[in-house]
Amino acid sequence: MELTLDRAREILLQVARPMPKEYVPLEQCRRRVLAETITADIDFPPFNRSPLDGYAVIAETVRQATLRRPVILRQTGNISAGMVADGPLTEGTACRIMTGAPLPLGATGVVRLEDTRVLGDLVYVLDGRGAEKNLCLRGEEIVAGEAVMEAGAVINAGAMGMLALLGKTHPLVFSRPRVVVIATGSEILPVDAPLTPGKIRNSNSYMLNGQVYDAGGQVVRMSSAHDNVDEIADVMKIAPECDLVITIGGASVGDYDLIGQVYKAMSVSPLFCRVRMKPGMHVLAGVKDGRLYLGLSGNPAAAAISFENLARPVLMKMSGRQQCYRPRVQAVLAAPFNKTTDAIRFVWARCWQKQKEIYVEPLKHSSSGMLRAAIVANSLIVIPENSPPLPVGTPVEAILLMEP
Repeated sequence: MELTLDRAREILLQVARPMPKEYVPLEQCRRRVLAETITADIDFPPFNRSPLDGYAVIAETVRQATLRRPVILRQTGNISAGMVADGPLTEGTACRIMTGAPLPLGATGVVRLEDTRVLGDLVYVLDGRGAEKNLCLRGEEIVAGEAVMEAGAVINAGAMGMLALLGKTHPLVFSRPRVVVIATGSEILPVDAPLTPGKIRNSNSYMLNGQVYDAGGQVVRMSSAHDNVDEIADVMKIAPECDLVITIGGASVGDYDLIGQVYKAMSVSPLFCRVRMKPGMHVLAGVKDGRLYLGLSGNPAAAAISFENLARPVLMKMSGRQQCYRPRVQAVLAAPFNKTTDAIRFVWARCWQKQKEIYVEPLKHSSSGMLRAAIVANSLIVIPENSPPLPVGTPVEAILLMEP
């Protein structure tokens, strides 16, 4: 049965379920998805501190200081980061302080080091304007009890720093979906094998490996099989425990397109067998014992774009993401697109912004059997179904191929 892309995605997302939760060492959490809300148990900063090197002062006493009429204070201490003052600051005194050090009790501002001159134990304040602004107050950024990150947040570099600041050595995250990738076709050779007539290296498995990782999953095995129903089925059966099985090749209707037969032999319940999109119209999907199966075209661009449109949202949902789809923008064609299309079409493209307008240009080498355009593409142009050739200046929708 042939479905629209929206309907095919809807079916897959209904079957997909978020993964179990696990505690993972913080250093391994990059790009993982939080499965808990992180609540601060401390104020941050945990004390009033200086944001710069200078002198802690009572701000009101130096407000009128100028180069010609400096305010003279007596230095009573020196506080470096990690240290605390010996006592409170009193009228007529200043305390040398380093960036990040706690302010002494009684200090209400900090004068920049470059706005002072020192003679013995006397500090000449040459400009005291704004001293009261040179403070980082306790709880200014975070208050104890505040929810800092919500469940479903993707852990980026900044989040890792915040989790460390809050002492979260093992955050609770969603497990990564486990994926098996099987390349089918008697023409497929290992990447390290010498080429022989009629053969090609197994590039698709490595391309999908990268796409799986980008979508929050992990490839637990890459295999290959010749064009033989029993051999393909055997490879699937011996695959390790996984949540999604992706086959590449054999999804069409030719003599050696065997994935439909494999599903039948393995009692995989079919979900659909064609999706109205180009490239990648021939896609099979099935489910057995809660495990999803996707059969993609063996053409590189078709496999990549089918994965982008169908497998990626599934893996994003499984990995705990709140948003399963990439951002889309309205853009203007900077070069013509000269094909007609009877189904929704996705075209590798380069997208950029000039002033307030976003432009997008279809890339060469974008047919379903080509891979080169995927190296430099930063977007996909969405060409609506039943669309004629599109001239320069046509408004189009573009999917941004960007990572969170």
